[in-house]
Amino acid sequence: MEVLDGMKKSKGTSMYSIAKRIGYLPQSFSRVRSGGQNLPSRIIHKICELYNINKAYVFTGEFPVFLDAKMAKLVTPAMQKAVVKKEPQAKVPFYETYLTAGMIKKFGDNVVNPAYFITIPNFIECSLALRVSGDSMYPKYRSGDIVVCKHIQDKSTILHGEPYVVITPEYCAVKYVDPHDKDKARVVLRSENPKFKPTEVPKKDILQLYLVRGKIEIT
Repeated sequence: MEVLDGMKKSKGTSMYSIAKRIGYLPQSFSRVRSGGQNLPSRIIHKICELYNINKAYVFTGEFPVFLDAKMAKLVTPAMQKAVVKKEPQAKVPFYETYLTAGMIKKFGDNVVNPAYFITIPNFIECSLALRVSGDSMYPKYRSGDIVVCKHIQDKSTILHGEPYVVITPEYCAVKYVDPHDKDKARVVLRSENPKFKPTEVPKKDILQLYLVRGKIEIT
């Protein structure tokens, strides 16, 4: 929003005209500015492409702000000062859906069509936010809670007893990951809720693994 504010002051571009060009409701900008809602990722990408705004700047704070020289002239010292004094915050892609096997192809290092991005302080390494479904991890995680996760590349670094988002060809779930007593090639997925029995899974069947670093409770 700082970039749009700068364009408004330097170029006389109104929020209304921007909204009309990208097909976004002008009143929605007001809610975004007041913190009432997040700007959807598809709108962020549209704005960046339309006005040659550097997406790396939007998502990580990395300069330059604009990708061409003409637009770069719109970056005033006041705009740069406002950006510099802001603390770095993670913009974590959030999927507004419950964990299902059909989502597997969306996960990995690349962000694929998230519902929007959640700005969360002190979660710089996290790359995914998902909604929990079911009661297997109750009361630690309730159905509807959002877990914020870090992608784990090396499965040999699993912290046993910690909660993970585990993705296999059959399902995707939040579970504790424990070592297998007899087979090092397998792990045991354990629930918080004692009503759910542990499940043994071959490590090779785990397509993606995310360590849960925090949660957003839905009350």
